[in-house]
Amino acid sequence: MTSDLYTWIYLPGQSQPVVAGKLTISATPAGNAGIFVYGKSYLSNPDALPIDPVSLPLRGNINHISSFNGYPGAILDACPDRWGIKVITRLRGEQDFPSGYLLLNDPGRSGCLAFSDSALSPPQELSSREFSLTQLMHAAESVENNQPVEEELLRALHPGTGGARPKCNLIDDDAVWIAKFPSSSDSPLISIPRLEHAAMTLARACGINAAETKIKVVGGKDVCLVRRFDRMVSNGNISRFGYLSARTVFYGDAGFERFKTGSYSRLARWLPRYGSDNSAAGELFRRMVFNCAIRNTDDHEINHGLVFDPARGYVLAPAFDVVPQPGSHRIHQHALLIGDSAAGTIDNLLFAHQSFGLSKEEAAAIINAVSTSVRAKWQEIFYECGFGDEEIHRLEHCFRPIPSSQGNQ
Repeated sequence: MTSDLYTWIYLPGQSQPVVAGKLTISATPAGNAGIFVYGKSYLSNPDALPIDPVSLPLRGNINHISSFNGYPGAILDACPDRWGIKVITRLRGEQDFPSGYLLLNDPGRSGCLAFSDSALSPPQELSSREFSLTQLMHAAESVENNQPVEEELLRALHPGTGGARPKCNLIDDDAVWIAKFPSSSDSPLISIPRLEHAAMTLARACGINAAETKIKVVGGKDVCLVRRFDRMVSNGNISRFGYLSARTVFYGDAGFERFKTGSYSRLARWLPRYGSDNSAAGELFRRMVFNCAIRNTDDHEINHGLVFDPARGYVLAPAFDVVPQPGSHRIHQHALLIGDSAAGTIDNLLFAHQSFGLSKEEAAAIINAVSTSVRAKWQEIFYECGFGDEEIHRLEHCFRPIPSSQGNQ
């Protein structure tokens, strides 16, 4: 059995998508296999851009895909995650994964792709009237608690957005933002939306290129707004830009599938293949150090990525989803390998300095600068972001000096 998924793309500055190609999924005894082919009309378009410049270069060849059950990583990056799947299931019932969730197009999804089951049928996007942030937060709470929600409100939650936490997209101050709500599973001792805002503010203060954030208080509850870097609003029109997760970058390496072990070093080594300059690897190294310095261990391959810049091609996207992970361990284990292991230690940070184009002395200087800046600034910034003495005390262990080695456990 086979099924077709037509892939459409919003080219920079365009408000309507054009069909780029077709993905055919075939069932085989070894599992699903995919074939992606760009359309002839798209290949002749002088403005055409590749969906993925490494794995799906812009040419007439047949592209065979064996990973991800036959789906290219660039297409899966546009698929809803746990939160979106939960909302869509409430809206339309359980769908085939991932095709059914991809076909339910939503303007909140990552990147610039959209999908349909025919080249003659443009993607039909979810639409709704505008709702207040209060209404949207209450709708998200109802979805989490399996309570009734009217259909138009479900559409307004923009279920295409990735991640597991409740959220939606909105326009505010002539920009597109992701509004991240509190979750019913959160500890009452710490506001996770405010913690994300404070950590992202600290990141920017420490020289990290992090997405802009702000806090809104709605009905006594915190909502963290994160400005989207793959959207731009100009004269009332929204432009969409391509996005590729680090997962997609990793699977662009045929050898990765044998080991499936993601690392900061691997991402740094592959950045030039997507057009990023040498400064991107140094920026990634700073982020790696910062994540160790604040114990952000949820730094997995979906929480890093590349965004398309019309002037430069694919570049390292601003940091996002940067949140300290409270825990009692002195040495935290990160989702991506730091050096030769996942341990957040100075020795491990130094281990792979060459992968980032740094000398050992340069890497040591960055580690010292970032960790010193974190320790000097975190309390003041967290106070400014609205945390009180009790929360500051509760979070202190996240900002202890980075251990020098594994032997310090």
